[in-house]
Amino acid sequence: MNQWEELSKLIDDDPDEAAKRAAKALDDNPDNALQLFVLAEVYSRAERFGMAANIYQRVTQLAPNRPEPWNNLGMCYAGLGDNTKAREAFFKAYNLNKQSPLFTANLGMTYFADRDFKRAIEWCEKSLSLDPNGKAAKNTLGMCYLSTGKWDKGWGLYAASVGGKFRKQIQYQDEQMWSGEPGKTVVFYGEQGIGDEVLYSSCVPDALKVCKEVIVECDKRLEGLFRRSFPGARVYGTRREDAVEWLKGAKIDASLPVGQMPQFFRQSPKDCPGTPYLVADPERRLQWRALFDSLGPKPKIGIAWSGGSKHNKPKERAIGLDAMRKLIESVDAEWISLQYKDPTAEIKASGLPIRHYRRAVETDDYDDTAAMVAELDLVIGVHTSAHHLAGALGVPGIVLVPSRTIWLWSMESMPWYSTATLFKQRDGESWKGTIERLTHDPGLLRIRPPRSSSVPRLHSVTHQHSAASDPSDPARAAVAA
Repeated sequence: MNQWEELSKLIDDDPDEAAKRAAKALDDNPDNALQLFVLAEVYSRAERFGMAANIYQRVTQLAPNRPEPWNNLGMCYAGLGDNTKAREAFFKAYNLNKQSPLFTANLGMTYFADRDFKRAIEWCEKSLSLDPNGKAAKNTLGMCYLSTGKWDKGWGLYAASVGGKFRKQIQYQDEQMWSGEPGKTVVFYGEQGIGDEVLYSSCVPDALKVCKEVIVECDKRLEGLFRRSFPGARVYGTRREDAVEWLKGAKIDASLPVGQMPQFFRQSPKDCPGTPYLVADPERRLQWRALFDSLGPKPKIGIAWSGGSKHNKPKERAIGLDAMRKLIESVDAEWISLQYKDPTAEIKASGLPIRHYRRAVETDDYDDTAAMVAELDLVIGVHTSAHHLAGALGVPGIVLVPSRTIWLWSMESMPWYSTATLFKQRDGESWKGTIERLTHDPGLLRIRPPRSSSVPRLHSVTHQHSAASDPSDPARAAVAA
């Protein structure tokens, strides 16, 4: 292990101590490349990519023949969304060490981000020839196959990312990972984001047909919705919780992340039923329908203009209300916010007529969210959990897909959700330009056929407290121009 690798390990074990040592050493020698490397890596792991990139650039000047700083500089550029600079830095690292499986895998990642799947596959295969167990290369290679509809090849490679940074493997007792054998009691546990849980839960009905018993451990926000939708399964909203009661005395044969279920039930896009599989609370639906009917006959369109956590490229999904303005002003509808974080100030500043019902989207219970979405005529916006909900409930949706995105949305069509239409941003196109094209393509604005105007009687459900039924709740007040 060389000095650079030793310092990287120190950052893994104790980043605070690493930063202290680096700062102390730099007081005596501000051009100490090794210590600058440590400091840059600390910033990088804190996702302060701009600061880290500036320091790494200095390191590459001081130690131009070391591949590690070039590689890490590439990772910073990738974090900043500059794929061209990232690839240039990775090539610098690769040319200094052509036997590194990491550098070759990172080059494959940049080509995947550019949707150049042929080159991405070539570089990932090169990486795997150097390290057959490389998780990064396997994951990217799997994404390439999934993106191109070769799911039979993709799922197994995608599975290799389990145990990595964002896909934790869970063992509840001493059970093994499920390999698809019938007649077993299996725990399928949630992972990644809540949208992913909704997506992959479409496989739960398939698992019920082959397993002795199905246990679903999900995000607490999904517990009620999943229990209603999958009555044959035991559902617990205890994801990420310790010492859960349901485990006491439980006899489990195997477990599996929900993201692995498709390898047994979705070998190709043709295996997707495309039919709704989630069931919204009928009483809450009635309440939302009554509220929406009270707004008049205009279509009710849900809208989401930004999304994403710090781990899944939120910048690429930050459209902004200004870019959406022409669409909102061109379509005569009641616009309903599906933003998770409170957008009240942003809506007010825009002057756009968008209603925001806080209790439906800023909630610990997705049952209300699902009920509201189920009563919408259309959902438009960037891909968030709202689009997963809409697709799983059978509500028409137009998904605004960034020019660089994950495998699911990079496909030519959406086999998972038959009611979803993908509208893709072109390379080099601003979101304003994308929305402009959408506005001039009225054929895509598929509004659900009008339903009966009669409002169901609600006296039997008024005991249930919700945003739609509580006249004193400020969530009922529309945020509008």
